[in-house]
Amino acid sequence: MTDDEDRTQEIRRDGPPPSVPRAASGDTAQYARRPTGNTPPFGMPAGAPQPQAGYQRPVPGYAPAPPSGIPASGRPMLPVDRGSSGFPAAILGAVVAALLAVASSYANYQAVLHNVSRNPGTLKGYLLGLLGTLPWPAGSSGKYLTALLAGVVIILVVSLVLIMAATMSTRAGNGGFAVFLAGWLAVVIGGGIAGVAAVEIWSTGPTMPGAAGTFANSGLVWGAWVGWIPGLVVLAAHAMRRKPVSS
Repeated sequence: MTDDEDRTQEIRRDGPPPSVPRAASGDTAQYARRPTGNTPPFGMPAGAPQPQAGYQRPVPGYAPAPPSGIPASGRPMLPVDRGSSGFPAAILGAVVAALLAVASSYANYQAVLHNVSRNPGTLKGYLLGLLGTLPWPAGSSGKYLTALLAGVVIILVVSLVLIMAATMSTRAGNGGFAVFLAGWLAVVIGGGIAGVAAVEIWSTGPTMPGAAGTFANSGLVWGAWVGWIPGLVVLAAHAMRRKPVSS
């Protein structure tokens, strides 16, 4: 027997060297179940905080609302003061426009009654002719009264809607010139519509071709002539609006 065979038999008989301990089967299983630093329990990602007792995960996309009276920034909520409403200025301008329509109709009736020259070739006659956009109910026919009332209502409603759109969209203390132009333009548009409606009502027979266009033009020019008055009224009322209080 050679020396190598004798050394091999001695190793098998005596076992492994004492420097290499033999692991038991139970230790091997316990080592396999022990988590490492990179493998957290329950399949959670590494480094994730452990949920505490009674903790519920928030639903994705849900943010709890702040307490009542406290916005998300943490400051207490204050009511926004945008100043007084622009409705009083709008209704005041619309009423003045309607009163001007009635006054113009009466002035035209008085000019016809006293045979005042209405020659359109002169400035005075041309301006007097514009006063006749709405008829004055002097005759026995009720159509004149209906035409006058319809025209006044149209001017009132159109002016109110357009002026209110301008004043409600303009902050108090700003946009005075825009409000003035809005009041003037509202009377121009209302006068044109009222002129067409009036001629369709008071005409006894079929209206002449082009009559609607003529009275529409007359109403537009009438509005351009007198519309600056309601415009100034709206401007003055808008200037007296209570201005917003800055916080």
